[in-house]
Amino acid sequence: MIKFFTNRELSDKLGIKLAKWKRWSREFLPPDPLGGMQSGYARQYNPDQAFTVFLGGHLVADLKFSIPEANQIFQDLNKWLSDKGFFFDLRGHSVSDKGMEALIKKYILFIRREKRPDKRFKFIYTVRGIISNEPVQHKGFEMVKKLYVETSVNQGSEKPSEMDMNVVKTLYLTGILTDFIDAMGLDRMRYSVLS
Repeated sequence: MIKFFTNRELSDKLGIKLAKWKRWSREFLPPDPLGGMQSGYARQYNPDQAFTVFLGGHLVADLKFSIPEANQIFQDLNKWLSDKGFFFDLRGHSVSDKGMEALIKKYILFIRREKRPDKRFKFIYTVRGIISNEPVQHKGFEMVKKLYVETSVNQGSEKPSEMDMNVVKTLYLTGILTDFIDAMGLDRMRYSVLS
């Protein structure tokens, strides 16, 4: 059974001011089909809607993207996030063979802006799936040996354009989802990315 949350519950559990939460929800979700300022119904959020607002707020407040940029990032990544299991699964996930993805323990997303002559923004995403992080000794120094796989979510323009390589924003997706699940008291088994 899916639990629904009110604005106040989400604001309290996630430690976000109520006015800010409501503003973000208006920006990152479509209008509430049951509600409105005069309807008398308070908006109810399912876990996916709440996570969308939480992640959008992180993009705006912490990574300093504008609201239109954050909405573009959602539009670009929504299918990928869904395919990887970042959204609530009512049935619970099965730990079936997902190929190499079954080995990935964390996802980190690198976001770069593509410079376009028409002044519109476009982003290029590189996803790093961390398989292992282990401390090792090398020539008397303690280091970390990382094993990971990287892929692109989208390739950008058909013809190469100028990239601003000095500005790469990093989003620790698995950490954001884990913080959200822990704060909300949700079941991790409902998210296949955390298997």
